[in-house]
Amino acid sequence: MDRRRSARVCVQLPVNAWGLDAFGQAFTTPAVVTNMSAGGVVLQGVRRRMRIGDALDIRMGELKAQFQVIWIGDMLELGLKRVSGNSFFPASAEMHCSQPAIC
Repeated sequence: MDRRRSARVCVQLPVNAWGLDAFGQAFTTPAVVTNMSAGGVVLQGVRRRMRIGDALDIRMGELKAQFQVIWIGDMLELGLKRVSGNSFFPASAEMHCSQPAIC
């Protein structure tokens, strides 16, 4: 049984991510949101060492939001929980978040 609070949807959204890595070094990098829900995203492509609890800002176009790293996976994947900011995902993608998705 899936214990998630909200449904997830598979996407391929190019974004820019920036923050401080595990060594305290500032960085900015292009990345891709591959999976999303109303409260978080899976981000691929951040080639920096990150720690659980680290803050990461994501920008898509002119819109941005702040996230917190909640898990670190294989293949440069980060699980992020939205902390602040408006949703910057297309309305069509958000609409699908109310429907279960298989990723």
